[in-house]
Amino acid sequence: MILLDLDSKKTDDQRRAVLFQGRFFVYSPKPSSAAVCGFARALIEKAFPVKEPQKAQFDMPVEKFVEIAGPLKSQFTNDPETKKKIQAMLKEFGCDLARTYFDVPRLRIVTHGGYLTAGVGYAYKPHRDTWYAGDAAQVNWWFPVYALEAECALSFYPTYWNRAVLNSSKGFDYEEWCRVGRPGAASQITQDTRNHPLPLEKLDESGEFRVVCSAGSVILFSAAQLHATYPNASGVTRFSIDFRTIHESDIRDGRGAPNADSKAVGSTLSDFIRASDFQPWEKK
Repeated sequence: MILLDLDSKKTDDQRRAVLFQGRFFVYSPKPSSAAVCGFARALIEKAFPVKEPQKAQFDMPVEKFVEIAGPLKSQFTNDPETKKKIQAMLKEFGCDLARTYFDVPRLRIVTHGGYLTAGVGYAYKPHRDTWYAGDAAQVNWWFPVYALEAECALSFYPTYWNRAVLNSSKGFDYEEWCRVGRPGAASQITQDTRNHPLPLEKLDESGEFRVVCSAGSVILFSAAQLHATYPNASGVTRFSIDFRTIHESDIRDGRGAPNADSKAVGSTLSDFIRASDFQPWEKK
């Protein structure tokens, strides 16, 4: 059964508690999420020398697209303005900024028709973020920069919430990923050879669902939810933004989603910064 809260009035504490039970939240665009999207669109439209950046892939070879997309993604992630806008967003969503931490936001680019499926345009196969060493208390925030169609939305597999999937997370080491995998994205064009944790069994996709929403609408889900990039057949490139949050009390008290099947090594916690002042996470 899918439990999905639309424009919920729950507090952040209440929201996290049910996210850790497998529920989803979807919010209509708020001023703060619209501001993040507007900032991202300005960068995108400046980077791509065409009238419609969502169709830029049809006007250039993939190598040229990668030359533009790589620095664009890095610019969005590292611009101080991005962090300030995420800070404002968390405040509007009712998070306690002094106790909430977030990792650097990322601009995701998923092209139409398999034009680019590796590296900076990697189309994620079904996975849980916990397979990538995400914490059980991690909450994922995801929203499209432009209006979303079903043919390019995220795929979720909630029937696997408490159901183990045979997977390769045992071979994933987060320290190695930071040292080798993440920096190597720009060199991957025709095939992504990085060590992504993947399912090792055929999935039952009968329970798969997608959320179709407007630009700036926000989807929240647990790091333990099985999800994937749906193969983009929308006719345009999908631009989206995601980041993750943790609350220090959840880490301290051991709250979080159940671990159905992750055997990843390491932890992503060192990536997180405090929302109030951007100070790095320190082990409590």
